Amino acid sequence: MIIAVHGATGLQGAPVVRQLLAKGHEVRALARNPHRAPAGAHPTPVDLADPGSLAAAYRGADAVVVQFPVIFSEVILAQVDAILEALSGTKVEHVIFNTSGGIQRTETGHPFLDARSRLIRDLPKLAPTVSVLGPAALYNEVLADPWTVAGNEIRHPLPPELALPWAASEDVATAIGELLTEPVPAQLIGGPEDLTGFQVEEVLSAVLGREVRWRTTEIEKFRELMTPHLGAEVAAGVAGSYTVVTADSVDPALIRRGTTTLRDWAERWPWTAV
Repeated sequence: MIIAVHGATGLQGAPVVRQLLAKGHEVRALARNPHRAPAGAHPTPVDLADPGSLAAAYRGADAVVVQFPVIFSEVILAQVDAILEALSGTKVEHVIFNTSGGIQRTETGHPFLDARSRLIRDLPKLAPTVSVLGPAALYNEVLADPWTVAGNEIRHPLPPELALPWAASEDVATAIGELLTEPVPAQLIGGPEDLTGFQVEEVLSAVLGREVRWRTTEIEKFRELMTPHLGAEVAAGVAGSYTVVTADSVDPALIRRGTTTLRDWAERWPWTAV
């Protein structure tokens, strides 16, 4: 197949590109700087807010994989409108949308969430087959952020007793590849088992070779830790998104379990300066 992949150079998109290429698909790597995409993909620069630019990138593709950049302003809504307009003028058979989080079906007034609900609502009007998926709770990769693991602490704004189906980005990428031939309307990808913060600290302690302890961090403090790395706007948006992460926010009926355990992921991750 010919598949156009949004965010092909990012933490979520790059594994998708690699796995699709390994299966013999032709991949158009859509990004503002697509030359950083995995080798073998076709670099395809796009203006994410320009329907014409996107339509040109979609033309002739069998499927489009949509993954958003980390934007919390109204800009993300303009990008959604551009995607929808571009699809309306093409004949893409299958659109796969990775929400990067839960499946939000109602608008809330928060651009980050409303962009997702708008795509979920409108994509079925524009493509014969639409699949929506995302990590069931959090990506394992957030544990490797420099503001999370520092010294002997795992700093996170979640209580240590909260059990969540942490997911590896590679497992989400695997699910995207499988949806191309076996589409389902909606699913959430989780790890093989739910893990509490206490269990996360046990795994990371073993892998890092030192004792690390989960420390629940106030959301405002977490925002401050992220700001030097992400900038004020993105840090505020990411911090605010944690207010909706609870055990009840995950629909167990939609969860499909991946195969990568947290320890498997941690042992392969290139830990540096943590």
